[in-house]
Parts: sequence; structure tokens; C-alpha cells
Amino acid sequence: MKRWTCAVLLLWAACSAGDTPEAAVRRVLGELERAAEARDAGLIQPHLSESYRDSEGNDRRAVLALATGHFLRNRSIHLLTRVSELEVEGAAAHTVVLVAMAGTPIADASALHGVHADLYRFDLRLRNEDGHWRVTSAEWQPASAADFQ
Repeated sequence: MKRWTCAVLLLWAACSAGDTPEAAVRRVLGELERAAEARDAGLIQPHLSESYRDSEGNDRRAVLALATGHFLRNRSIHLLTRVSELEVEGAAAHTVVLVAMAGTPIADASALHGVHADLYRFDLRLRNEDGHWRVTSAEWQPASAADFQ
């Protein structure tokens, strides 16, 4: 049993080591999306830097409280996301993510006209902290359905 466990760990380490920074950042974005749809701020927390600050003056604790409040107010959360920009330079990354949030599933961008959804553009800064990409700051503003095309 120990050999199998060691083999799995070595394989995982080899695959992780071969990841490009862009792929690692995209994976974090996917995990954040799944956490939001699961309405679980605890799954968001590991992806936020201890030094997180955003343009609204929120720190890590405040943004987790905002997420929890949103999850309590919304019984069902479905997201449609699109990464429109992603730049990695060393241990820093910047990405722009378009997010449509609705109470019902959103099949694709063409469905946005028939669904009541809140549309946002998130500008995120991430930093590689000890091998894990974490969000260090965020800015958001309303987006339009045309931005998703």
C-alpha cells in the first residue's frame, strides 16, 4: 500500500511541477467558480492571500463575509465565466474574468439575453505564494452581455 501511495504522490508532484503558471492560475479560477456555485466561502478562503485588499477597501475577512452574505441570500448560484485576459510575469499574475451570476443555469453567452443574470467584470491580481496562486486584490464593475461575445 505504501508503494502505491508514494507512486501517486510522485505522479501528482510531477504533473504539478510541469504546470505552466497560466494553467495553475486558470485552475485557481475554476476552483473559485466551483466554490461560489457550491455557496461555500470556506472553499474560497485558501485562494485569497492573507494580504488581500480590494478597491472597495475590503480585506480578506471582509470579502469572505461579503461572499457568505451573498450565499445566504441566494439559494442557488450558477455562473458563466470567461477569462478575457491573463498575463503572468514571474510570481505575479493579472487576469480579467467576466462573470454572469444567475439563480438558474446559463448554457452559454447566447442565453444571457433570456436569463436574469448579474454581469460583472473582475480585474484580479494574483501572486504565487509558496507554490499556490492566491488573489491579492480585486476590482469589479458591471459588464454587459456584449462583453461575453
